[in-house]
Amino acid sequence: MIDLKTVTMQLIDGEADGIRICRIEGESLVTVVVPREKLAQAKALPDLPHRGVYYLLDEDHGVLSRVYAGQTTQGLARLEAHKAKKEFWNLAVMFLDNENNIDRDVLDALEAKAIDFVRTHGSYETDNAASPNPRISPYKEQSVERLHESVLWRMQVLGYDLDRLEVGPSSVETFHTKKNGIRANGRYSKETGHFTVLAGSIIALDKPIIKNNGALKAREDLFGGTIGRATLTDDITFRSSSTAAAFVLGGSQNGWIEWVNDRGETLDEVYRTHKEER
Repeated sequence: MIDLKTVTMQLIDGEADGIRICRIEGESLVTVVVPREKLAQAKALPDLPHRGVYYLLDEDHGVLSRVYAGQTTQGLARLEAHKAKKEFWNLAVMFLDNENNIDRDVLDALEAKAIDFVRTHGSYETDNAASPNPRISPYKEQSVERLHESVLWRMQVLGYDLDRLEVGPSSVETFHTKKNGIRANGRYSKETGHFTVLAGSIIALDKPIIKNNGALKAREDLFGGTIGRATLTDDITFRSSSTAAAFVLGGSQNGWIEWVNDRGETLDEVYRTHKEER
């Protein structure tokens, strides 16, 4: 017997990359995908539940550079505060239901699972500093597990796989960037997720860094108020490839796409996109 799930997706204004509402036959949980710039329009949509968990994503064609998980009892209105205070995200994915199906205890436990998962899985940075540990009745644990599994499955179906880990060749392979005439070299560690920019790399100090405190601090520590271009004299390691790319190039960078090997493959293509083929 074939096990089937029927997913219904509604595209607001018919836009494939706009607001999307997804439902699964036989389940009450509603998934709402909201591009940051469409938040005001999304908030005006009627008859959407208000309780559940959500993810804020720094996303580029399915590649996740940064993820934040949280809970809401206000539905889409919760995103207003994040729009004002968190600059990194360009997409929100919310999983909503009513309080009869997600009570306070279940909501707290579901959020804790979501936060713990993004802190321990995937090849992305997270804004969640710690995993909460709420008390949950043993009679509700199965419900929380089932909801979390459904959330992860739906994220995967949408193309935002939160469990996408690095696999690939040895971390000694060298990657480089030549953007805007800047030549820098680096190496990625699949064990730690860290990226090391190698000595001799050219750093574009004339372009300011946007929204990346780690890259900004490293520049200030090494180069102070120097402007123009500089040559890195010692290797420097960053927690992510995106921070390393921002350090080298300035602006706001997606390191998974910016760093390329000698075969012309991006870091994402080597370590994540083709993992099923390896």
